[in-house]
Amino acid sequence: MAIINTGMQRGTELTVTKKIGGVMVNGYPRMYKVTDAFGNYAAVTTEELAKLAVAEYQVRQDAFKTYVEGVENGVTVKTDEAYVENLGACPIA
Repeated sequence: MAIINTGMQRGTELTVTKKIGGVMVNGYPRMYKVTDAFGNYAAVTTEELAKLAVAEYQVRQDAFKTYVEGVENGVTVKTDEAYVENLGACPIA
């Protein structure tokens, strides 16, 4: 998670697991990071991600969702908890 100075926390990683008959499929779990390069987006550091304007973060998050759903057949990514308030976190200055 990247922390920004408004008490808001931004999701940065998504882990996809896939099991068949209760057995993990070869190659899983897979981790995807919104900070990595994907689609038309360049890689960024967690600090750079934390400093993005909220609208820019949400556009990147939406593109990340679309990307992961495109490479993981049948997966639906929920982003409703990707940007949440965390008043106990230490903000990046």
